[in-house]
Amino acid sequence: MSKSSVYASNRHQIVLPEVSDHLDLMALNDDFLTYDATLPPENQSAFTKHLMELGEQCKPHHDQFYSSEAQRSIASDNVKRLDEEVIDHLKQAQHNLNALFWRTPSEAEAWGFKTKQSTGNIIAPATKKERMRVLDTYIAKEESMPEAERFNTPDLARLIEVRDQLVENTRISRSNEKQRRSSRVARDESFRRLRDTLRMAAGNIIILQFDHAVTHDLQKWGFSVIERSSKSETGEEEVIIDQETTSDTDYIVETNGHAETNGSLDVMLSPVLNGDAHSG
Repeated sequence: MSKSSVYASNRHQIVLPEVSDHLDLMALNDDFLTYDATLPPENQSAFTKHLMELGEQCKPHHDQFYSSEAQRSIASDNVKRLDEEVIDHLKQAQHNLNALFWRTPSEAEAWGFKTKQSTGNIIAPATKKERMRVLDTYIAKEESMPEAERFNTPDLARLIEVRDQLVENTRISRSNEKQRRSSRVARDESFRRLRDTLRMAAGNIIILQFDHAVTHDLQKWGFSVIERSSKSETGEEEVIIDQETTSDTDYIVETNGHAETNGSLDVMLSPVLNGDAHSG
């Protein structure tokens, strides 16, 4: 689990889970809402309703992504297993055709196999696409012949079953891969919004309830508050705020203790740093 610093004062700083730490973000959101519900209405967060909505969005997106991935993985494994079986069946078919048409190997082309002109050898298909083509042609040829004239091996009924399962599992695998990509985009966006909102909610509490100070009391809402220890080259404490995000609500902190802000939150959030703020 990785975290980055969000808000800091002279002694403490808040760290939030990264956007990719889905379970930790959902747990923090649950802790926040649980404690917020115990407060008098006038002290409850202005972000509560939005956090509840985001929490309801994040979990389904999280579950749907992993469900799609699990189904895709199962279908993909089935495709590999069935393709290996097809290879074995086609090797048997190639052997039978070599034995039957050792004088006239080109006749094997009626069963879908190609022959090498220079040697007369019957060639086994090398790719999955080629194997499916040969399999379809082989099945069609065998079905067109009287039952008594068909090859005993490989079993025609099993070939048809394997072919149909291979087609279906290939379709499922591709469909779930598309679903996985789509659900991943929705999941990542919902968790980005959840983290941003939790960050804003923390700043709101710091300003309105704790007079711009980061204190251990913020742990009641589920936030992780740690002691600051890093020093700058000048001996002053460094303030690192939201290293990963580059949105219009980010903060730029100067080494002299003064804070600049990007965007519309300069008036509300820059006093957290107990420095002189000026808008950029």
